[in-house]
Amino acid sequence: MKLAIETAEKGRFLSRPNPFVGAVIVKDDTVIGLGYTQKCGSDHAEIVALKQAGDQAKGASLYVTLEPCCHYGKTPPCTEAIIKAGIKHVYAGLSDPNPAVNGKGFGYLLQADIEVEFGFMAEQIEKQLEAFLTWKRLKRPFVIMKNATSLDARIATSTGESKWITNNESRKIVHQIRAEVSAIISGVRSVIADDPLLNVRISDVRHFETGELLTGCPSPIRVILDPFLEIPKHSLIVETASQYPTLIVRSENPDFVSQSDEWQFLDKEDYLREMSCEVLAVKATQDKIDLKSLLTVLSEREISSVLVETGPTLATSFLKAHLVDKIYYFIAPKILGGQNTVFQDLNIETMDSAIQLHFDSVHRIESDILVKAYVSNHR
Repeated sequence: MKLAIETAEKGRFLSRPNPFVGAVIVKDDTVIGLGYTQKCGSDHAEIVALKQAGDQAKGASLYVTLEPCCHYGKTPPCTEAIIKAGIKHVYAGLSDPNPAVNGKGFGYLLQADIEVEFGFMAEQIEKQLEAFLTWKRLKRPFVIMKNATSLDARIATSTGESKWITNNESRKIVHQIRAEVSAIISGVRSVIADDPLLNVRISDVRHFETGELLTGCPSPIRVILDPFLEIPKHSLIVETASQYPTLIVRSENPDFVSQSDEWQFLDKEDYLREMSCEVLAVKATQDKIDLKSLLTVLSEREISSVLVETGPTLATSFLKAHLVDKIYYFIAPKILGGQNTVFQDLNIETMDSAIQLHFDSVHRIESDILVKAYVSNHR
């Protein structure tokens, strides 16, 4: 199972929205097949391993990190192939919370007189598949937030200068984090202030935690929250929308839209569509996109994980809404002072009501420090 977990990592940036699963086939104490989930619409881990094992799979044991699927989607059921190959024993890490599977896969295997056991190394696999599991269990994407600050939690100097707080190696890791998610969420104020590209600009690098070689890292869809379509026409986001999928989220509330010049608003929407942006109307409260509604919409679009990479206003809104699961917090060895803090007022009056974190790991990135933490008190 440890080998299956390690093998699964090869599909981390490849298989979304499918979970990246690992499979190992063993016969007479010898590994005869290894597989990991391929690009969505291609072979699942079990199929890759079975093809490698060939006829030797008859009478062998299968170790797989997640319950084999038993339904027709973009590919046939894995359970069907496992039964046909003559596998005699299946060891699995977790049951699949997907309602189309969720115990049914094990059931089909048992009906075919295949021995099934599961729950092996479950804690490690829960963490490995945290995005997929959150998406299926909570019906919203897994939300990661990235922050980069000085030692005194400032994101810019007194004049607003923010490039660059962290070092070059830290910025490379940010691109790895971007490659891992289905979407990057940012606010229009950040786009206006920084004119970011919000894409992935790395390839053929080692993952900073797993050591796995990353090749051809994909750029996720860019989601810009822009209630009144204020995004500059010549921003990098708009001008590169034909290269990188881009979703501009505006308010669906006509009262808010009418606060701006309505005809100019409609012309701007047409222009953005012509530039290959998708424009989507989502529920808004006052002048802010409703974040729970946004995540529901993204979930329905099979976006299983998002990275919130933005300024203090939107970052604070996600925290106040209890919608952050994981935080990557980069700290540079600098002191800036001033009022440009990473978060705005969270209205926390007592220590008991503080947002509690679980520190998962701390990394030294040359001169910087990276803290990876989970938000532990909102589920």
